[in-house]
Amino acid sequence: MVRVRLETSREHVAELARLRDPVGAVEELVWNALDADCGRVVVTLERNDLGGVDRVRIQDDGYGMSAEDCEEYFRPIGSSWKRRAEGTPVRKRALHGKNGRGRVRAFALGAYVRWTSVSETPLGTRQLVIEADRRSMDEFDIGEAEPTTERPGTLCEAFGGEDLDVLADERARSSLTAAFATYLEKYPDVRIEYDGRDLDPAAEQLHAGDYVLDAPSGGASGEPARLRVVEWRRPVPRALFLCDAEGMSRAQLKPGIQAPGFEFTAHLSWSGFEDVDSEQLAFTDWTPDGPLTEMLAAAREQLRAHFRARVDQRRREQVAEWRRDGIYPYATDPADEKERAERETFDAVATTVFRHLPKSKGTRRTTFALLRSVLSHEPSDVLRIADELFALSKQERDELIRLLERTTLSALIKASTAVADRIDFLTALEHLVFAPETKPRVKERDELHRILEDRCWVFGEEYALHVSDRSLHEVLVQHCRLLGRDAPAPGPVLRADGRPGRVDLMLSRAARHRKGERHHLVVELKRPGVVLGMAEFSQISSYAEAVMSDDRFRDPSVTWDFWLVGNAMDNALRQLAHQTDRVPGCAVSAPGFRIMVKTWGEIIEDCQERLRFHSEQLEYQSSTEHAMDYLLRNHGDAVAELVGDGTIPAPRDAGAAVTP
Repeated sequence: MVRVRLETSREHVAELARLRDPVGAVEELVWNALDADCGRVVVTLERNDLGGVDRVRIQDDGYGMSAEDCEEYFRPIGSSWKRRAEGTPVRKRALHGKNGRGRVRAFALGAYVRWTSVSETPLGTRQLVIEADRRSMDEFDIGEAEPTTERPGTLCEAFGGEDLDVLADERARSSLTAAFATYLEKYPDVRIEYDGRDLDPAAEQLHAGDYVLDAPSGGASGEPARLRVVEWRRPVPRALFLCDAEGMSRAQLKPGIQAPGFEFTAHLSWSGFEDVDSEQLAFTDWTPDGPLTEMLAAAREQLRAHFRARVDQRRREQVAEWRRDGIYPYATDPADEKERAERETFDAVATTVFRHLPKSKGTRRTTFALLRSVLSHEPSDVLRIADELFALSKQERDELIRLLERTTLSALIKASTAVADRIDFLTALEHLVFAPETKPRVKERDELHRILEDRCWVFGEEYALHVSDRSLHEVLVQHCRLLGRDAPAPGPVLRADGRPGRVDLMLSRAARHRKGERHHLVVELKRPGVVLGMAEFSQISSYAEAVMSDDRFRDPSVTWDFWLVGNAMDNALRQLAHQTDRVPGCAVSAPGFRIMVKTWGEIIEDCQERLRFHSEQLEYQSSTEHAMDYLLRNHGDAVAELVGDGTIPAPRDAGAAVTP
């Protein structure tokens, strides 16, 4: 047996594995199978006695892995033999993965992973087994190659995982169908079976549109780009895939547009993406002006045009159906511009409320006649009259009544607004800490601190703010107050060097399941341009030491977390903050307290995950424009300097139209 170690740090492997994304892990492993020239991939979800998924098997009939190739396949990370290849070895199909990360993504499917691979070698057909477990994700045990009569191919098995039931959800199938749609269309002889049924993009597609976009004037590649927009019958994660000229996805971005009522994905294929690293492509939204951002802007403008046209097409199709049913209240073409405007207004209002109308053809005909009359005589009252005429369906009305028995309509509106505001806030925070034009300009105390002190939910839903930009002594005062103690004995709280510390934020929460216990969180923010290192870590450590060594803080019912937060960290701090016996980010774990090093990427991703269900139900995706409007509306004072020097755009006019 041979043991190979990945040529990277263990904590880096943990980041690449993305353990909370099992659907993405299945996608990566299927791509690996396709890149191995297979014709058929079978993904099997094995269930336990309670019906939960506890094991995943991915079998392909590709050419397999030989013992000679395994060391190259499993040792380097961030590179792959595929970078040097022009296509798959036998069938010369386009290659997908070129970053050598698929093998570590398997750990999102289980604590233990085993590959059993059969390949043809000069000595005959040979089988070998590669094994690894999540406790040492940078090590793979490769067994001896043994003779076999099995056919070439590879079986990947993962077991011992948690929270795999998401794979059995129909949304997982829809997500994978969308991910492999262009590949299965390009290579119709390939089959992908998932949980007993083949992925069939053609059957799931509702509509598709293809467009050619001119290449940016300053781009190295003068070739035009292709944009394919696919609308789906079922809900899918909306995405804009950046692809190479062969249509193979290199990175995935948010679409960046609003298209209510449409489930869609888009593939932007351009040769200009081929020479850019996938990680860099994933941050195209934050790159300065240039060919990449020009191409992305052109694609999004075409997406907006596509859905404007599709809304008009849906409206025309609906009107044509009404004409066939004899319920459309206009028999002839408009005689003049006034009648044309009235007709367009009727079509827009009627198609919007049609699904709420009773199914009776006679009732619909009468309702449409009343709406036409209102538009002819009192067009300004159309919304009020429509509200009275177009009642909800009985089921929707009953559901609303039951809901209003528990809460108020005002509360429902506030709840929906709160979710949308949180989504906008996270998009704005992403822009502030990642965008090249804002990242070097944003300061922790003047901007980040001021906008975050009113948004404690970013650090956890249960926290409340008790200290903001105050001394460690004030932390002690609040600590005693929360525990119902008298004021602490006089005297400052000092760090080991004799200096008083000044913390950015102190949050606190009562323990959920253990009455009388409390947890405090001290957060030290660093501006996005700072790479966290041992100097910054020493600062947060000194706060922890000052608190834990001062008898006035001592209480067995209280635990503490000290967070150091920034955009990135150097290698020394990364190694300290990612140790195998601790949760990711935990640099120090001791009785009563921990010191954590967190990146904004991790914090924002955690928040987005908590909001994912609500954003999907609201069908709301924030754009940079919406996010900046929210930021300026709610935190205008905090970012006034950034607006003043043009780092972020000034507020739009109140009457300006919002881009759809």
